[in-house]
Amino acid sequence: MNRTSVSFALARFVFLSCLGLALITFALVVNYVISAAQKDQEKVIKREITSISNNYKVFLEHRITLLTEQSTKPLVIQTLMQPEYNKGKIQDFMSDLTLLGKHYDESLLDFEGNIIHSTSKKSLLNYKDFDWLKKMLDKQITSHIDIVEIDGNFYWCLSVPVLYNKNVEGILTANIPIENINEVTDFNELVNGLMIEIIQFNKVLSQFGNSSEGRQKEIKWPELNVVLRFTIDEDVMDSELSNIILQLSTLIILAIILTSLLAYFYGYRYFVKPILMLSKATDEFDKGNDFIPLQDDLRIKELADLFKKFNKMTAKVAKREQDLKYSYEKLSEANHELKQSESQLVQSEKLASIGVLAAGVAHEINNPIGFIKSNLEVFEDYILDIKKYYQETQKLFVSESQQQSQLKLAKKYEVEFLFNDITPLLESSIGGVERVTEIVQSLKIFARTDQPDKVLVDINEGLEATLTMVKNELKYSCRIHVDLQELPKILAYPGKLNQVFMNLLINAGQSININQKSNIKSGDIYVRSFVSNEQVVVEIEDTGCGISDDKLLQIFTPFYTSKPIGEGTGLGLSISQQIIEQHLGKIRVRSKIDEGSCFSIFLPIKTTI
Repeated sequence: MNRTSVSFALARFVFLSCLGLALITFALVVNYVISAAQKDQEKVIKREITSISNNYKVFLEHRITLLTEQSTKPLVIQTLMQPEYNKGKIQDFMSDLTLLGKHYDESLLDFEGNIIHSTSKKSLLNYKDFDWLKKMLDKQITSHIDIVEIDGNFYWCLSVPVLYNKNVEGILTANIPIENINEVTDFNELVNGLMIEIIQFNKVLSQFGNSSEGRQKEIKWPELNVVLRFTIDEDVMDSELSNIILQLSTLIILAIILTSLLAYFYGYRYFVKPILMLSKATDEFDKGNDFIPLQDDLRIKELADLFKKFNKMTAKVAKREQDLKYSYEKLSEANHELKQSESQLVQSEKLASIGVLAAGVAHEINNPIGFIKSNLEVFEDYILDIKKYYQETQKLFVSESQQQSQLKLAKKYEVEFLFNDITPLLESSIGGVERVTEIVQSLKIFARTDQPDKVLVDINEGLEATLTMVKNELKYSCRIHVDLQELPKILAYPGKLNQVFMNLLINAGQSININQKSNIKSGDIYVRSFVSNEQVVVEIEDTGCGISDDKLLQIFTPFYTSKPIGEGTGLGLSISQQIIEQHLGKIRVRSKIDEGSCFSIFLPIKTTI
């Protein structure tokens, strides 16, 4: 014996009842739909045809307007006045002319209709053969549109006069391929089965859309002797009506099925669903997912009591699971903090190692640089003595023959030039050695290893050393303006503060935008130091891209970076903030998009070790 559920039996009864009612309704509705659809199709076709015709006219009117604007350009008028003098200029000017971003064949005619210059690479028209030329030169018409044939192809010929002091001095023309007029029409949105033909003197000049046969409608443009013929494919229209009937039939069947399903779900809701809910809740609870208590306000008493007992049992287990999750989150948070501290420690150790190596290298460079500078200074003294010897020797030659011989030797070996040139060469070399000495000294100051305790330091000294170290990084992208006022020495860790200054200066340089004209980075960085309210204040300001308000709240967050992957760790500003807080100071930032940012560091003057 086949058994069935209550919900299925109820759905079957409803389905059979609705099916009989639907068959009667379907016959009445289909007749009405066919009649209404045919009327709507006629309206749509008429509207589309009118819209296309208007769009084509707008296409030509827009380009006539743009051509008129081009005819008012000073160079066009000057060329008509002085064609030979401006011949080269008008060629360059007209080669760049476009109508709505497209290049067309354009020609400039003088007051007799002769072509002064044309951008066309095809056969040129003899505009003197056209009746409209004389009318336009006589100011009888202000523009003209015609259809011309060039090398077997048809073009819209647009013409406007070139006016100077209200007199027609020439004519500017543009030839647009006739099929380009269809750019304003999107065939994907038109009525299906529509074909458009442009006809002049019973000759089809161009055709748009798929070839089709059926009803034809025409719109005439008498001013151009042009007819727009629209052909509507009847088969496509009938196909669309069939689709409408099919869709209607489908909707009625779906309505019957939906009604039957509603009846089925009525039985499903009160009998089958509660049991499935209990089964699903048991599976979810067994998988360890979050448990949502079952609703126990059921109409069936036995099921309601069962749900209440199940909820009580699962509530106790869910509480225990929640306690375990809370403990796990605490452990995960502690592990994350541990990894963050480890990354910062690695960064600090790396910087310390680099500092030791840099200080050692700077010390080793000092000795040979000292030798070079000393030797150059001694060499400079030797050259001065040789120059004096040469000058005194010249005085010993009293006879004219001796003086001539001496003069020839001096010219042969360019002695005077050597004496004049060697002094600036030595001065330049000594200056270069002093520059290297300055860089090495700055490197030693910047890279010195911090001691366990704070020491008295001059903040300006650290800023100058840091500026020297990052000068090569910044000099190609920005101009640095330094304003360092006299500061008292404070207790600090100099190496750590130098690291903060370097981070802020490099970030400022990287924020400088590329200049649109020169295509290179160009901006300014201002470095200032002063005393305010018993605090040493250091400001590093740039004219870069700035920081948005939403990102401004996150820049000191560890591992947060706006730079591309591989170019930043997101620890620079975070470590800088920790270093300033270690000095009992604070760091503040203000920024505006496309105007720049300013980082201010406040360090207390009176601190204890």
